[in-house]
Amino acid sequence: MATQSLEDYLEAIYNSLNRRGHAKTNEIASDLGVKAPSVTEMFNKLREKGYINYKKYEGVTLTERGKEVAKDVSEVHENIRKFLKLLQVSSEQANKDACKVEHSLSDESIAQLNKFIDFVESCPEKEARWLQHFAHFSEHGELPPACSDNNQEWEELDDN
Repeated sequence: MATQSLEDYLEAIYNSLNRRGHAKTNEIASDLGVKAPSVTEMFNKLREKGYINYKKYEGVTLTERGKEVAKDVSEVHENIRKFLKLLQVSSEQANKDACKVEHSLSDESIAQLNKFIDFVESCPEKEARWLQHFAHFSEHGELPPACSDNNQEWEELDDN
């Protein structure tokens, strides 16, 4: 398994390739807030471990193995970010927090988070009233009037 640092670099490379069409040392350094020599050192480690193809001054590409890890980490990051946005966390903070949390979750939590985000995104808008209700609650600190009618439904669910 890759370490958190290796995963961060793979994710940055993956995102750079998708965003810019290439990934170069200085760009990855800027994206991660590190110095270029640190990136070069990590590129050499990633190449030795079979995650990337790297030649000095030519940029980097992901191997199939590297692409698989990077894609998984990127998906977890994105789903955590989406989840935090559902909780009414600002975009900037949700992105920062997703970076911190993405490496700490168990496989079970990741699987359930992915299912939850898939469910919310697949659910017809009229069925996702609770999201609108939570947005109201988050902004105003009080339940919207429609929620008081739903208490009976929750009690019935708890009985089952």
